[in-house]
This record gives sequence, C-alpha cells and structure tokens, in this order.
Amino acid sequence: MLKKSVQTILNGLSVAVFVIDANQVIRFGNIAAKKRFGIDGKDDELFSVIPAKECEKAAERVLKGETTVSLELTLQDVVPTTFRLIVTRLDAELTGKKARAIISLEDISHIREAEQMRIDFVANVSHELRSPLTSLSGFIETLQGPAKDDSVARERFLDLMLSDAQRMSRLIGDLLSLSKLQASERIAPHETVNLETILRRVVASLEPISNTEDTAIALTVSDDLPMVVGDADELTQVFQNLIENGIKYSKPGTEVAIVAEPDPSHENQLRISVRDQGEGIDPQHIPRLTERFYRIDKGRSRDMGGTGLGLAIVKHILIRHRAYLHIDSKLGLGSIFSVFLPVVETK
Repeated sequence: MLKKSVQTILNGLSVAVFVIDANQVIRFGNIAAKKRFGIDGKDDELFSVIPAKECEKAAERVLKGETTVSLELTLQDVVPTTFRLIVTRLDAELTGKKARAIISLEDISHIREAEQMRIDFVANVSHELRSPLTSLSGFIETLQGPAKDDSVARERFLDLMLSDAQRMSRLIGDLLSLSKLQASERIAPHETVNLETILRRVVASLEPISNTEDTAIALTVSDDLPMVVGDADELTQVFQNLIENGIKYSKPGTEVAIVAEPDPSHENQLRISVRDQGEGIDPQHIPRLTERFYRIDKGRSRDMGGTGLGLAIVKHILIRHRAYLHIDSKLGLGSIFSVFLPVVETK
C-alpha cells in the first residue's frame, strides 16, 4: 500500500495515475484517475478500465523487469482521446508476485488536434481559395488591359469579383468557426435552452430566402416541449444550416416541414426533423455528407453560396452537445435531416 504522503502527492496531480500489482489489478487511483475513468480507485482490473492491448502489454513488460515504457494511446470516448501513457516500475527490488508499477495518462489530444487542424487548415485553404483567387487575378488583368475603358465589362467583372471575395470571406469564417468548435467539443455545454424559441427565430430569419425560393416553411412543435441542454448560439447555427439547406434544395412550390417532438425511442432526448421535397440524395453519398468540403454537386453548391463546411460544422456542434445527426433520403423523394438532442433531466 502507498504511504499517505505519497497518495497526497499523487492526488495533487492533474494527470490520471494508477498503481497496479503483478496481476494488473489497480490498487490505487488518484483523484484525476477516478474522475476521468469513473472508478472507485482500486481492485478493478486494468484492462476493464483502460481497454487497450497496448496498455496491457506495456504494463506486462514493466512488471517483468523493464524500468519504463512510454507510448501514445488513443481511447474512444465521446470523441477519440489521445493520451501519453507512461508505465514505470515501482520497488525495483521486488519481483514476481510482489512487483508493482505506476501508470500515468496525460491527455494530449489538444496537442495532436492542433497539429492536425493546422495541416487541414493549410490544405483546405490552399485548395478552396485557389480557384477564386485565380479568377480575381484574371478579372484584374482584364480590367487593367483590354477592358480598361469598357464600362459594361467593368461592371460585370466587378460583380463577379465581389461574389468571389464574399465567397472567400464566408469560407474563412466557416474554417475559423470549425477550428474553434473542434477545440471546444470535449467540453459539453451546461446551459438549458428553449428549443421552440430557437426554432421560431430561425424560421423567421429565413422567411426572405423561402419567399425568394418559393418554398414554404411549416414548423410543428409538440406541446410542453422540454428544455434541452445546450448553447443557444450554436444550436441556432445548426438549425439555420439545416433549414436553409432544405429551402435551397427543395423544388419551387413545395414545403420544408420541421417537427420538434420527444423521441419515441428514447425518453431523455428530443427529435427535430427537417424534411425537404428536393431531389433526394443517393445513399452512397450520405456517410460522407458531414466531411469537410464534400459536395455531391460542386457546381450547384458553389452557385448557392455554399462553402462545403456547413454540415461539418453541424456535426461538431452536435458532438459537443452529446447529440447526433441522422440523414434519411431517397432519390426523387426528398431528404430528412434529424437531430437528436438530450433533454434536461428532471429529478
């Protein structure tokens, strides 16, 4: 058993620390370990708490004589979490059944994510901005040369340049928004919000677009809809995106139906479905719709002002809310985008 003074020191650390015996049974877990892995601190088998063969093998090597083994380990949680795991021998003179080891797990997900986000950001920006920048350069050269004194061409090119500049601005804004969401998605919101209020505000804000597209919006909200746990601004962004997509991809003269109701299959969550009457989506595309810059029809998406990031943003907001998106679609019959959100549990 560890001395009280040693336990006090380990409990003061922010990283999770376990002490295991020769049978890989946990004999001590500090406060950070109990909080992170939801254990009572001892007598659990290591593999039941950290279900990873890499950890089991590292512990075995140390218990058999190696001084220290370190590695990176990714565990599946709400989102994949990467740890720097270090296993160190305790009491080097003790062997066999008396051998012990101390294991520390430091969450380094933010470091690896920052590295990946930087790589993705550079790759995405260089790819997506190349086309409008090339167009802008061509327009400028034309205005400086052949169309220098052509007022009609000048007005047309300036309109095109403004459109490209606005698209680049939207793209950069969405990329920054996505990066911010990925950095905070491990921290679930704790506020309670009125979903009906959010939906009615979003529908009201999209009326000008629905009028332009000749598409009606029908909102149905169940009586006494319970409050949900969430961030009002982020949830507004989710439904703004889904409903606006429904409007833009629906056929003129049709209706986008939004229904908010308790989920009949789960008593502690709501289902908010957005049903459009568009052309539908081929099933082969559905699994990739929430990927960055994935477009079924790239030309049409750009013509509608899309950046290819809307559903990726929706996905990461819902991950932070411990919620999820389900897409159901058939060619020629439209699509249903359903959001499942946890409700505020009553005591």
